[in-house]
Amino acid sequence: MLTPKQLQEIVETMQPLLDDLNVWITKDIIRRVMARLGRGEPLELTNTDIWQAQVYADAGGHLDALQQQLVMFTKASQSEVAAIFRDAGLTSYQADAAILGSGGVTVAPLQQSPQMLQILADTYQRTHSELYNFTRTTAHESQKRLIKALDAAHIKVMSGATSYTTAVKEAVEELSKGQANVIYPTGHVDTLETAVLRAVRTGTAQASGNMSLETMNRYDWDIVLTSAHFGARYGDGGENPGNHFWWQGRFFSRTGKTPDLPLFEESTGYGTGEGLCGWNCRHSFGPGDGKHNPWTQYDSEENKRAYDLSQQQRKMERGIRKSKHKLIAYKEAIDNCTDEATRRELQSAYDAEALKLQNQNKAYGAFCDGNNLKKLSDRLTVAQWNRSQAAKATAAAKRAAK
Repeated sequence: MLTPKQLQEIVETMQPLLDDLNVWITKDIIRRVMARLGRGEPLELTNTDIWQAQVYADAGGHLDALQQQLVMFTKASQSEVAAIFRDAGLTSYQADAAILGSGGVTVAPLQQSPQMLQILADTYQRTHSELYNFTRTTAHESQKRLIKALDAAHIKVMSGATSYTTAVKEAVEELSKGQANVIYPTGHVDTLETAVLRAVRTGTAQASGNMSLETMNRYDWDIVLTSAHFGARYGDGGENPGNHFWWQGRFFSRTGKTPDLPLFEESTGYGTGEGLCGWNCRHSFGPGDGKHNPWTQYDSEENKRAYDLSQQQRKMERGIRKSKHKLIAYKEAIDNCTDEATRRELQSAYDAEALKLQNQNKAYGAFCDGNNLKKLSDRLTVAQWNRSQAAKATAAAKRAAK
């Protein structure tokens, strides 16, 4: 069994890789947009065919460069994910072995259990394949974003809807808003960061869970204990798998052999997206003895309040990171802009976003202090956001506040 804290922290080593990739994608797109739009020259409005040909050439260059970048990301992430799965599998297996050992069962070391190693390898391979598919859709979606931004600027100026400088500013603003996206076969869209972290966390939890079930099956162990944490999601509040608070920190029967305990999979929804070890779930499980339960039992109203506060805190953290990402994008555009009028427009947008970030940071601090929450600086970090970037943003906020 892995603890909720271990499952929460287990994918944090992936964050720097994702930050670097997201910032690279944004800056590369912005550089290419400014190379085409940022010189103050006419947008070749008299010859749309030539314009389109040049846009597709630029987009092809971005796609080629991004695919090379994704190769490096895939290699780095493959090594990182392999280490995550290896460490999680060993930690979980040793914890389960200790529980069974206290019940008089001698469990073979993980290295001597080919079936367990195969479970770990299979789940890792599925997760890695999923990440590879993510990067493929990301490359093409990023190319589409570049083409769309350039074409939109072209049409706005050609139709007289906006001025040249405004069209450039709006193109940069649109590209700075979001991260690289992933499109699932269902059509659902997520940011690359959300998709990757969810896949790794869920895959790790499932590998740990499948190993625990195999261990209990091998040694004919029936009683299962789920982990618990404060601020668990509560779904609709009913006694169902979507209400993690309801089934956390409880004993269950794996097979039905223990009649006074509810059935494990039926109660927790193990194996489904909404249930135990599903989407972004920080719960785990392992063998239990039906008597000793180390997990704290929390008050339902206090848990609900903690969960709601955590969701609000995460929302504020995402907003701060998004503003930092936008500021990096605006700075890249300013540095690559040679037209003075457009440069002033971009600087004004940068200053306004810097003031917004300053207010977001103040609101975040007040929210955490007012609700006795720990400020999580690691969740506010964005790649390439260093002291120099922070100092420039502070100066810009002062200008905007005047």
